[in-house]
Amino acid sequence: MCHIPADARQTGIYPVSLKNQPGCCSISDDDLCAWCSHLCYRPGELSLCRLFITDGIWPARSDADGYAQSCPSFHLNQTTHSDNIIADQPY
Repeated sequence: MCHIPADARQTGIYPVSLKNQPGCCSISDDDLCAWCSHLCYRPGELSLCRLFITDGIWPARSDADGYAQSCPSFHLNQTTHSDNIIADQPY
């Protein structure tokens, strides 16, 4: 996984269950995707990359164990106010 700067934080918890949405997958809290602002993150449930909604692909490249190791669309989550994440809901 790429280096995560000290001022970064994991993306906030997405407020709505995504279990019936296409393209969802399980994301671990130590996965690269958990640090990306494109993620609709639901710990312990299925999560969704916002880019899947618009492009129909999950852009991360995963290792043999399923952990994202790189992503050409990775956008580090450095937002300091959690309301910014909730206001950008895809559904």
